[in-house]
Amino acid sequence: MKEKSVLAVCLSPTFQNTLLFDSFCENEVNRAVGQMEITASGKGLNVIRILGQLGRRSSCLVQLGGPREEEFLRLCAQSALDVRHVSCSAPIRTCTTVVNRAKGTSTELVENARPVDGDTGEKVRQAFENLIGDYDALVISGTKAPGFGPELFPGMVSSAVQKGILTVLDIKGEELKACLRFRPSIIKPNLSEFMATFFDGQIVMENEDSAALRPMVEKKAARLFAEFGVRTIVSRGSSDTWAYDGCRLISVPNPPLTAPVVNTIGCGDTLTAALTHALLNGESFADSIAFGMKCAAQRATHLSHGL
Repeated sequence: MKEKSVLAVCLSPTFQNTLLFDSFCENEVNRAVGQMEITASGKGLNVIRILGQLGRRSSCLVQLGGPREEEFLRLCAQSALDVRHVSCSAPIRTCTTVVNRAKGTSTELVENARPVDGDTGEKVRQAFENLIGDYDALVISGTKAPGFGPELFPGMVSSAVQKGILTVLDIKGEELKACLRFRPSIIKPNLSEFMATFFDGQIVMENEDSAALRPMVEKKAARLFAEFGVRTIVSRGSSDTWAYDGCRLISVPNPPLTAPVVNTIGCGDTLTAALTHALLNGESFADSIAFGMKCAAQRATHLSHGL
């Protein structure tokens, strides 16, 4: 039987610089411990990196441009990432992770993506239509770079759903809402994104006590399932993950950590990748989420991206 495979879409790629410090003092000179790690990244690239480590065939559709395009592709090849790219003139952005050993924190410094050329959206759309029929699951992760039209993600979801392909969306805001009418399989925002998307921009901090929000989340997730047939997964950082399985909102606990937390950047992408992998293996919805959370916890114990 043919191995099931995943196509990820990442329209905001980045070079990821990771710097480790014994301690970090704002407004002072801080010297990193050891060599800076540079990886080819972006949410969709993070997804296929994890899928590859789990033994799942996967590819990522991405736009690349600027003077460091060949460097980006070389880094992808070194990590055995199957990247299908279209070219544009917009240079690839750079984001930086600052890991502070003393406080046990990882802080992300995000550079905004540059606008793509006017024809890049059509090039990506054509590439997607040429690829999607060869895959069994679609994962769309993260925001789009400026210059892509609002119809691009909904069109991808429509095409994948019509082909009977498992469709997982890790996006937020108006882009997420625009895709719902095409009935994706699963949406996976974190709690902050879920509340901002469906409750008029309500702000929820990652580490605040969010237990009181559970009835609101369950009611909205039930409505989304009734109207669009979509199952909702709401991650909550170090707290249990909430998920609507079509009947009720379940809580999936975080697994116990086997080592100290080092770097939490990319844990959400790890959850997305691992649960998709488990679903393609025929695991139940709850068990797939639990496996994703186990992999995400494992990822947090490493400085480098991956498991």
